[in-house]
Amino acid sequence: MRQGCVIVAVVLTFAGAFGRADGVPSQLWTFDTITLKNGQVLKGLIEESTDQSIKFRSVLRHAGRPTITFHMVVPRAEITRIDRLPLMEHEALQNRLLELEQNSPQSVKERMEGLDLREIAWGGKPKGGWSYTSDYFVLNSNAPEEIVRRAAVRLEQIYAAYATYLPPRHKGAAPTSITLLTDQAEYRKLLSPQEQEFINPAFFDPTINRIVCYSNVQQLGERLALVRIQHRQIRAELEAKRAEFAKLYKGKELIRVTQPFTETIQRVDWADQQNTDLFDKATLQLFATLYHESFHAYLAGFVYPPSRGELPRWLNEGLAQIFETAILEGKELRVGHADPVRLTRAKEMTGKGELVSATNLIQSGAKQFLLTHVVDRQSSDRHYLTSWALAFYLTFEKRLFGNASMNEYVKRLGEGADPKTAFEELVGMPLAKFEPAFRKYVQLLQADGTLAKINKQ
Repeated sequence: MRQGCVIVAVVLTFAGAFGRADGVPSQLWTFDTITLKNGQVLKGLIEESTDQSIKFRSVLRHAGRPTITFHMVVPRAEITRIDRLPLMEHEALQNRLLELEQNSPQSVKERMEGLDLREIAWGGKPKGGWSYTSDYFVLNSNAPEEIVRRAAVRLEQIYAAYATYLPPRHKGAAPTSITLLTDQAEYRKLLSPQEQEFINPAFFDPTINRIVCYSNVQQLGERLALVRIQHRQIRAELEAKRAEFAKLYKGKELIRVTQPFTETIQRVDWADQQNTDLFDKATLQLFATLYHESFHAYLAGFVYPPSRGELPRWLNEGLAQIFETAILEGKELRVGHADPVRLTRAKEMTGKGELVSATNLIQSGAKQFLLTHVVDRQSSDRHYLTSWALAFYLTFEKRLFGNASMNEYVKRLGEGADPKTAFEELVGMPLAKFEPAFRKYVQLLQADGTLAKINKQ
């Protein structure tokens, strides 16, 4: 099943810190804070400030979890209060974040190992699987430990993105159960009741708040784990030798005699990055679908539960497609760009007048979205494609999420309001005026999320 934010652009960075080795809890970090008109409080570092906006780096830290940061631009019109740190504390926070950014691949990997994973019973074995618990999800898997750790970090990143654009309104909701399987037969067995095609690597069952996904990563995980152990041993040996030489040499001479160690560590770091790229390529389709399904789960549990009024199906599907195409670049998970495949197709259909009209889309129901969620099918389906484009417009151009107007829109629909009237109230204009503005936006939209300049000559 497939079922606003003040931020102009967001980059989520897996900075990889889990608290200091001396045991000082993460709560002792102090932050600049920005309170928004919608009640959301951002904690992090004020990087630049103008009369129009503030460039802010939001920071999320929880013990046993990866530190995640957001680079964002916050319009002053959306701010009710700013609390700045004293100069010394501000500089200390700035230095801490800089240290995190400069971490080597191995440092990030070592902190990834600090994730609070626990062994669980699986397949008749008392310790046959792994479990990781977050605020929003519980990940259980029989995949190799290396794969589970990587998946946990990726899920933490994407859920942080969800919470930024659509802050949780029901924080007491139960976390979604996410089951990652490496056994194809076991996955097929769970697919049958859902009437899903096997081509889908994941599905969401809203009746029990559970996502099940499959990936043939057993061998990859075992290889990654073996390489990780070997690289850890290599680094330990080189660091020990470097420590011995440090007792005998100083300054430039120490640099000269330890240069071979440094070069070897750099080659190991490069190999680690290649392995990460291999993992990303091997799991591309898995995470695209998993991001899509986990968005549905987050929305239904923490933001707009069906019992209290839910987003219309077209908007739910449109937003899920936006997050489905989040880009992982090194330590960063980026949203806010326009998926090139969908964008190209949307421009073509707009030029030919083939996109679904906004009037028809906002009045559509579930039957228009009864489509297996494979990316190439989504990009060619008129309802999926139009829902993606319209959701992108409302999110990044109109910035309607995370504020009272969107909540009122959902509430009105839940009360049985006419979809056309409720939408016009949301966007503040009649559909006859909104439609051409939306289609012009699609034609000008570029892959980086910005708009092309109009040549007036």
